[in-house]
Amino acid sequence: MQNENLQNKALIISSQKQPLTKEQQAFNKLVKQIEKLRQETQKVTVVLDDKLKYYSEHLHPLEQVLTEQDKELILCYFDIYSNQKFLTKNERNTLKKLIVQELESHFKINEKPDEALTKMYEQITGKSFDKLLEEGFEEMKKEMANVFESFGFDMDLNNMHKDMSEEDMARTMAQMQSAYQEKINENEQNRQQRRKTARQLQQEEKERLMEEARNKNISSIYRQLAKAFHPDLEQDEIRKAEKEILMKQLTIAYENKDLHTLLRLELDWIHKEEERAAELTGEKLKIYNAVLKEQVQELKQEIHMIKIHPRYQPISKYLNWFDDDIVKINLPIKKEQLGSEINSMKKSIKTLKGVGTLKEIKEVIWLFKEQQKQQPFDNMLDKMFEEFF
Repeated sequence: MQNENLQNKALIISSQKQPLTKEQQAFNKLVKQIEKLRQETQKVTVVLDDKLKYYSEHLHPLEQVLTEQDKELILCYFDIYSNQKFLTKNERNTLKKLIVQELESHFKINEKPDEALTKMYEQITGKSFDKLLEEGFEEMKKEMANVFESFGFDMDLNNMHKDMSEEDMARTMAQMQSAYQEKINENEQNRQQRRKTARQLQQEEKERLMEEARNKNISSIYRQLAKAFHPDLEQDEIRKAEKEILMKQLTIAYENKDLHTLLRLELDWIHKEEERAAELTGEKLKIYNAVLKEQVQELKQEIHMIKIHPRYQPISKYLNWFDDDIVKINLPIKKEQLGSEINSMKKSIKTLKGVGTLKEIKEVIWLFKEQQKQQPFDNMLDKMFEEFF
C-alpha cells in the first residue's frame, strides 16, 4: 500500500518561505498535466477493454443477425423485382437501383459475401463481382496515392493488385514504407545541407546542450538515488523491504530513460531532506521542464494510438468523432438501436412475403426516391466538410 501511495503521489514543488519561481511554477503545471495524462492512458485502456467485451457479448451477435436479415430483405426485393406483374417499368428501374445499392453496402460490410448475393449482383448489373472488387481495390489504391501525394511523394502503386497473397501484399507494403522513409531521409538531408542561419545554428547547439545535460542529469539522479535507496545499507527489515521496491523502480526508470519517474523518486527523497531542495532550481529545472514537455506530447500521442489500435477496430464505428470522450460511447443504446433495426427488418420482410407486398414495396421505392433527391445536397455538404477540415 505504501508503494502504491508513492506511485500515485503528485510530484509537486512547494515552498512556504518564498514565492515559487517561474520555472518552479512551470514544473508543477507540467507534472500535474503528466499525472492527468497517465491516468487518462490507464482509463482509456480499461474503458475500451470493457466496451470491447460488451461488444463481443452483446453487439456482435446482433450484427450477425442483422447481416442475415439484410440478406433476406435483399432477396425479397429481388423476388419482387423479378416478378414484373407487380410494378411499373419506372418502379422496377428504381427498385433495381435500390437492390444494387443494398448489395454494394452489404459487400462492404462482409468480407466473404454470400454466393447467392454475388450471383444476384452479376445478374442484375451485368457486371462480374470480381469487377466490383477490382474497382474497390483501385479506389483504395487511389486513396493511398492521394495520401502519399499529400506528403509530397509520388508512390508507384502499379504492382499492387487485388489477387495478391497476404504475404505479397505485406512485402509490397514494407517496400513502400522503406521507399517512403528513404524519401523522407533524402529530403531531410537536403534540408540540412541548405545554408543555415545563425539563429538555426544557435538553436541546434542549444538543443544539443539540452540533450547532453538531460542525459547527464538522468545518470546523476540515478547515481545519487542508488546510494540512498540501496537496501544493503539498511539494517531495519521493513525499511530494507521498502528500499528494495524503490531500487527496482529506480533501475527500471533509468533503463527506460524515464525522467519523470526518476524525478518523482528524487523529489520524494528531497522532501525528506529539506536542505537539498535547492537542487531542483535554476538550470536544472529548465532541463526538467523541457523533458516534461516532450513527455506531455508523447503521452497525448500514446492515448491517440490506443484509441486507433486494431484491437479496438470492431467498436470504432460507434465512436462519435465530434466528441472523443470514449466514456460517452453508450453501447447499451447501440444494442437497443440494433435490436430495433432487426425488428423493423423482420416486420418488413414478413409484410413483403405476405398480403401487404405491393403496398410495402411501393412505400420502400418512394422512400428510396426521396433519398436520391437528397443525395446531391448531402454530397455537397460532405465535400464542404472535407475541404473545411
